[in-house]
Amino acid sequence: MYVSKLHLRDVRGFGDLNFDLQRPDGSYAGWTVFTGDNGSGKSTLLKAIAIALTGKDTARALQPSFHRWIREGTNEAAIELGIVPVGDDDSFAEGGRVTDKMFGARIVLRNGQKEPQVEIALPKGINRSNYVIPQRSIWSQDAKGWFSCGYGPFRRVFGASPEAMRQMVAPTTERFVTMFQEAASLNEVDQWLRTLSHRALESKSGASEQLDVILKVLRDDLMPNQITVDRIDSDGLWLKDRNNLQLSWSEMSDGYRSALALLADILRHLINVYGVSDLTDRDADGKIFFKPSGVVLIDEIDAHLHPEWQREIGFWLKRHFPKIQFLVTTHSPIICQAADPNGLFVLSEPGSEDAPHALTEDEYKKVISSRPDTILLTSAFGLQNTRSPRAVEARAQYAKLKAKERAGATLSKGEQQQVDQLQLFALTGEES
Repeated sequence: MYVSKLHLRDVRGFGDLNFDLQRPDGSYAGWTVFTGDNGSGKSTLLKAIAIALTGKDTARALQPSFHRWIREGTNEAAIELGIVPVGDDDSFAEGGRVTDKMFGARIVLRNGQKEPQVEIALPKGINRSNYVIPQRSIWSQDAKGWFSCGYGPFRRVFGASPEAMRQMVAPTTERFVTMFQEAASLNEVDQWLRTLSHRALESKSGASEQLDVILKVLRDDLMPNQITVDRIDSDGLWLKDRNNLQLSWSEMSDGYRSALALLADILRHLINVYGVSDLTDRDADGKIFFKPSGVVLIDEIDAHLHPEWQREIGFWLKRHFPKIQFLVTTHSPIICQAADPNGLFVLSEPGSEDAPHALTEDEYKKVISSRPDTILLTSAFGLQNTRSPRAVEARAQYAKLKAKERAGATLSKGEQQQVDQLQLFALTGEES
């Protein structure tokens, strides 16, 4: 399954957003990035996609209140997705042939007396009153495949509120709960790994195979600084550094914990949906990869990650999950370098008259081929200058004094000293 189109109408700050997520070659998998200022709606965008993917009932569980979700001055908001099935992976509840033909899934929020109502609505252009394709596929507990999951920026392993704990074990909400609740954690993945270790020791069916797959992929050049996954046992997951020092989950930095928890949780959901048999294969270089399609949403993928890891994470995920459609948000130019064609979208800053849009082909090529400081100057981020305010002011003053000197004026002793001091800012960072 893939998301082919996204339409938001009057959802929070979005008046009329239309994104076509298809690649120029007709595919959908890969790395798609949404950038924008704080308050531009990146988190809302991913939450809206999650709501339309999971349906009316799950939406209420994930987001108990939709207060202020309907744009001010309007009485109705709509979220509509275009869904493209993958016949080899997805099947309808109660049978029926699955084709690769796109279908729509539409959720409408309508103002009520106290709380907006969440309703299922027909996609635009569909007039049949018996339109039930989403109910037989992405919104059904009985349909096979239709893989999707989502993660918020707070991807902690331990600690969660009682309410979040209840949602973390529910069949569908657990796949998206961290997107909607800061108090949620990925503790379930820790319990899953511990349980697998117990079951493998008891020679329970499939446990050893699952552990083997997990360890192989997590050990495949995932982490920087020569740190590797050492083992999984009854105490959870353990790392080992270049000096053979072992670190448990609780001793890891936030970067390692959040990244490993995210990846292990994706594996957990993939295995739960498809099983471990025939789940993976090897590419020409012998690297393990996962065969199923699906959609993974990640808000602020760069959170807690060192720039070195930010540079690699998108390419690593695409290599090991080549048929997954990753829809991510970021404030990092480095994350954007892994974007695939038609995979960079910019959300407008709050109060702007500009519409959210995809970068042009030329803008996209500049982003994926440039250095981070150059990317920040593109329309993906819109910075006017990548230097600090102090450096900008110093360079302006230096240019003013040098212009005075070129005009034939004699600089005072104080001005000459100032030129000497400001020269550091004038020359540092120049292109070689």
